[in-house]
Order: sequence, then C-alpha cells, then structure tokens
Amino acid sequence: MSQYIDVDALWKVLVAGLVAGAGLVALYALGLVGLAAARTQDGTAARPAGVVVAAVCFALVLAGALLGLYVMLAK
Repeated sequence: MSQYIDVDALWKVLVAGLVAGAGLVALYALGLVGLAAARTQDGTAARPAGVVVAAVCFALVLAGALLGLYVMLAK
C-alpha cells in the first residue's frame, strides 16, 4: 500500500508477537486450569487428565521460553 510501510512484514511481526507473547501466557493459564481441574473438593488428585493437560501446557511454555532464549543468544 505505502512505500513506507511493509504490510506483509507488519503482519508477520503481529502474528509472531501474538503467538510468542500472549500465546505462551494463555498456555500457562490453561496449565493452571488443568491443575485446578485435577483436584477434588477434599484435595485429593482424582482426575489425572487435568495433570496431563497441565504438564503438556507447561512443557510447551518451557519450550517456547527456551527457544526464545536460544534465538536471542545466538546472535
């Protein structure tokens, strides 16, 4: 559109920011919800599916953080 603004690059930056920024935070929140869903009212672990969901979410968040550190420190 404009000779000063590269719209294609702008969309790439926007998508990367949403995935790496808000996406990791949303995955972390989903992991916390999974941990909360794994507990019953008396505090015993009754639903292992919640723990599995939480573990997967936390692993993805850790992988995203390590990838970000790798990309920043590789330069």
